[in-house]
Amino acid sequence: MTAAARAVGRARRGEHGEDGTVSVFVLVLVVALMVVAGLVVDGGRAVNGRAAAMDSAEQAARAGANQVDLATLRTTGEARLDPAAAQVVAVDYLVARGYDAARITATADAAQVTVTVRDDIPTTLLSLIFIRSFEVEGVATARAALGIADEITGAP
Repeated sequence: MTAAARAVGRARRGEHGEDGTVSVFVLVLVVALMVVAGLVVDGGRAVNGRAAAMDSAEQAARAGANQVDLATLRTTGEARLDPAAAQVVAVDYLVARGYDAARITATADAAQVTVTVRDDIPTTLLSLIFIRSFEVEGVATARAALGIADEITGAP
């Protein structure tokens, strides 16, 4: 019996040759589950990376806000920042924490320091579908202050 005759016989009996369709379904299902697992694992890493970038930006802004112009403080009693020193200290803090200096932005004036840091978080499972990394960003602002009376509304 030839292959053509077997195919005609299967068609008459209602057999449609669906051998292997379950294998394709299982393969698609496994890939879909891997993508979902990748979103959970790598998404969690991205959230943690963003929190770390925010924390680092906050600490760098605080370090910059510590750069008070001492001459102005001693003569007027006003806490004014040295903007150039504040920027340098903020960037140096983040570089010491392992961030790339090219991905750090620090701006300062006499009143406040604003720091932005960007980082790439490499993926593990999502790299299987060619998503190599997530970019995260942390932004924070700090200002110089004397005591807490002016910082907390309603303080005595």
